[in-house]
Amino acid sequence: LPPVFLLLTALELSWSLSDEEKKIILDGHNQYRSQVSPPAMDMLKMTWDTELEAFAQAYAEKCIWDHNKERGRRGENLFAMAPILDLEFAVEDWNAEEKYYNFSTATCVPGQMCGHYTQVVWASTHQIGCGSKFCEKIDGLDTEDMYLLVCNYYPPGNMKGRKPYREGPSCSQCPQGRVCVNSLCEAEVGTGEPVSPFTTEDPTLLESMGTAFSPKPVPETNKDMDQPTAGAPGTCLGLSLFLLPSVILVSLLL
Repeated sequence: LPPVFLLLTALELSWSLSDEEKKIILDGHNQYRSQVSPPAMDMLKMTWDTELEAFAQAYAEKCIWDHNKERGRRGENLFAMAPILDLEFAVEDWNAEEKYYNFSTATCVPGQMCGHYTQVVWASTHQIGCGSKFCEKIDGLDTEDMYLLVCNYYPPGNMKGRKPYREGPSCSQCPQGRVCVNSLCEAEVGTGEPVSPFTTEDPTLLESMGTAFSPKPVPETNKDMDQPTAGAPGTCLGLSLFLLPSVILVSLLL
């Protein structure tokens, strides 16, 4: 085989996030966590976890549009996009669900998704690891040639009946061993992060599934058609070709 083809094949088989890409994801999460409104008195700063990364990457390699049934006590957000994978936009899209979430009542606007947002800003979640894969076909999606992003979290968020964080002056209730840095409770130097006691036990978590699309303009000939809204993938993906060649993105959460 030609050398170039061999190189591309090797790259495809060993696809993983670069250090720069990991930083984009981690910094994006911490940025939105530090900016929650109302402010949080106990928001922990997230750190990257290589075990979660390996777990997420292994599942991303399977190209499945459904949650990992073997995830145990790990939170999970999924995201799919074509023809590129914009990691900054992926985290932004998850956080954008804030507009549908009522913090006072801990409820989401009917028919909308909020679980991506609440996992991103779940105060006690302090570790994240993600993996991605370019998939010619994602099992569960009709659209082909998409990038799949899998992010796993510890400890998991979205516990039923609970708010993502406690409202109050920023960092006013940081746990022992943590100090306030940019409105986040950061581990003191030398204390390290607690080991993640992963188990196969699945916690009681909120589950939601939905589809979103790029806000890019619709072709002029279709300007009178209704824009797709969040809902079951089978409902909205039928409209995905309507937006091509605009960017297509899909989100799935736990």
